[in-house]
Amino acid sequence: MMIQNDTFILSKRGWLPSMFVGVFFIFFTMTTLHLLQFLSGAVLIALLLIYRNPERTTTINEANSIISSIDGVVLSVEDALIDDNMMKKVTILNGLWDVSMLRAPFDATVEDYRIRHGVSLPLSNPLAETLNEKSVLSFRSASGDEIFIEHMSEQSCFSIEVEAQPEQKIKEGCRYGFLAKGRTVLYLPHNAVISIHPGSNVRAGESLIGQFS
Repeated sequence: MMIQNDTFILSKRGWLPSMFVGVFFIFFTMTTLHLLQFLSGAVLIALLLIYRNPERTTTINEANSIISSIDGVVLSVEDALIDDNMMKKVTILNGLWDVSMLRAPFDATVEDYRIRHGVSLPLSNPLAETLNEKSVLSFRSASGDEIFIEHMSEQSCFSIEVEAQPEQKIKEGCRYGFLAKGRTVLYLPHNAVISIHPGSNVRAGESLIGQFS
């Protein structure tokens, strides 16, 4: 089963809260309550920015390419030992004003998906790793290559949302979820060729992270 894509300019997740705040903005405008009009207008603009849902088209049409799943800045690229397997670990931070839509890194089958509901502490807090809301997905390509992606929320009142389910097929660049602000970690095979470096700005569905060897 393929994941249904959300192609509206505003994510369907943002329709209800935006309409709710929009009604208050119109009401306060009509009643000339200028302070409340300003506050509701600012909240409405913030919601429209957070839930914006632009179209993205990758120009990288190679079967072994790995595309970024999130907008943000690359924090680190390092080796990591995971369950006795050496892997490449790519960490990306996305801010509240980055596009929040999560996109598939390549044509894949969702092998597994887990979510831990929790709080949204700053990532600098030592309790964040064990208490913050986190989701973990694994994607497998048709050729058998697999990567793991971990999304963790940080200091945000918006929950992580993931529509993917195990055994679902998903096309490269297809939207599969939402992360307003937080950290995304990609675990790639150790022999993958990495194309980015710390400080790189990446865009979901467009920027090349690396290639399977």
